[in-house]
Amino acid sequence: MTRTATELPPYRALLAVDIRDFSGSLGRDQARITDAVPTILRSAFQRCGLAETWQEMRFGFGTGDGYALGLSSSALPFLLNPFLPALQEELVYRAEVNADPVPLRMRVSIHVGPVTDSGRGLLSEGSGTARIETHRLLDASPVRELLNRSGPMTRVAAIVSARAYQDAVLSGYAADAPENYVAAPVEVKKLVDTGYLRVPSPSGGLLSDGFLPRISDPAVVGDEDHRGGEKDRPGEQARNAYTFHGPGFVHGGTGNQYNGPDPTKP
Repeated sequence: MTRTATELPPYRALLAVDIRDFSGSLGRDQARITDAVPTILRSAFQRCGLAETWQEMRFGFGTGDGYALGLSSSALPFLLNPFLPALQEELVYRAEVNADPVPLRMRVSIHVGPVTDSGRGLLSEGSGTARIETHRLLDASPVRELLNRSGPMTRVAAIVSARAYQDAVLSGYAADAPENYVAAPVEVKKLVDTGYLRVPSPSGGLLSDGFLPRISDPAVVGDEDHRGGEKDRPGEQARNAYTFHGPGFVHGGTGNQYNGPDPTKP
């Protein structure tokens, strides 16, 4: 079959959020939580002075336990900062005033890429590989683990696609230094890539061990080099450690990133 050229859809900044442990909430509360998600996002945009950005949303859809939306690609740097810290603040505030049936915590994924956008409000708006990748990132284990390993004061854990990281962070457009991000391997269905973890208010194990978990279960995701046999041996990397082979910054470094105890210390 002969291929013919087709116009590329417009690039959009893509944001998806998901409520942690939504299925663990009472059934009678789930509709209320679902309805609250776009309100929370809108309030977070307003909180950081981006009310117009919310109003200029190109498309937005509820996902039951979350929400996905598309904005002009020029909004991408602002999603990283100040939006992510504002979302953390908004969720803390809502917990303090008991605005929701239970205190809410969110995973967030941020991406940029070409998706359909007819401007006619079609159900298909936002379709494209970039949209799928945004949801795959949201399901990635490294960002899930951030909330599992942190305390309740951490309300937001985000993962940023490599493209968004390069376009908004490394370029200097975002008000964030690259050192605020930790590269993590992502493998969800057909998506194999590197994501960049961002936590506005880390706590618990994220402070003591970093954003990447020490490996205690071989099933933990990642390009891992597990070391050790029945017990750790001198001169070898300790058990529960792995090396991530990829670009970016992990704990202030670049290149292949070892995650685990300092092998130079007894």
